[in-house]
Amino acid sequence: MSTFLELFGFILLVIETLIGMVGNGFIAIINFIDWFSSRKLSPADMILSCLGSFRFAFHAIGIQNAILLLFFRDIFQMRSVQIAYSASWTFVNTANLWFAALLSILYCVKIANFSHPLFLQMKRRFPGLLPWLLLGTVVFSAITTTIKAIMTIRLMSECKTFESLLSNNTDSEMKTSDFCKHSILLYVVPEFFPFIIFLFSSILLLASLWRHKNLLQNSARDVSTEVHLNAIKALASFSILYVSSFFVERMAVLFSWNGMQGIGMHLFLTNVVVAYSSGHAIILIIINPKLKQESVKMLHQLKC
Repeated sequence: MSTFLELFGFILLVIETLIGMVGNGFIAIINFIDWFSSRKLSPADMILSCLGSFRFAFHAIGIQNAILLLFFRDIFQMRSVQIAYSASWTFVNTANLWFAALLSILYCVKIANFSHPLFLQMKRRFPGLLPWLLLGTVVFSAITTTIKAIMTIRLMSECKTFESLLSNNTDSEMKTSDFCKHSILLYVVPEFFPFIIFLFSSILLLASLWRHKNLLQNSARDVSTEVHLNAIKALASFSILYVSSFFVERMAVLFSWNGMQGIGMHLFLTNVVVAYSSGHAIILIIINPKLKQESVKMLHQLKC
């Protein structure tokens, strides 16, 4: 029987999921329509199309898991269901982390202004390499997911991670083998690579925007200063959401391995991760002129 807090967390998750699916679905559809009509997409739109599509699937997987966990626990206890959920969640989540990192790099090389030769070379070559990087991201995510799925089968039999979640068991003695202790690194370390790349490129871009804003402010160009200030706010909010979501996901893995993650805690951590995806979709629609124009047009048509 679900508790009040669990039901509240589920309702909040449903609201966040609806916002995220609408926002990310809108981003993907608009870019796909643009690609179908013009037969080409800008580098930014390529990433946004992939990001919107995978995040839409991410929300669908997340809410399906919450429904099974709360209302159909007998089905969730089936090994095939657990493996399917773990693999699908890992695949879309890993891809989303890399897509967000690639988007941050693209904004950095397009907007930031540095004279270092390596940065200038990357500024020239990165947009042309982007289609291959996107394909490589999907392939890498698939390989990582396959490895983790194979490991999950052994983890379920030796470490009892899912059983601990379903029974709210906090007995950490069920994880005694060296395999159980060290296998957590597989679920934590690979995701640090896109995180470091995202963090580094975001810091560079924020530093460049802030420096340029100060120069414009000294020149008394109020309009340009306001534009740069809005860009800094949007990037800073995106970075805060990304970093928060990343560390919450790592905490979820650590809690699960230590038998500390009950259903209520699982829903809370899922809410935080889903809030990042939903919030970032809204930010992207607001700061992207094409998406903002199309959203205003659609809202006007709905109002009429």
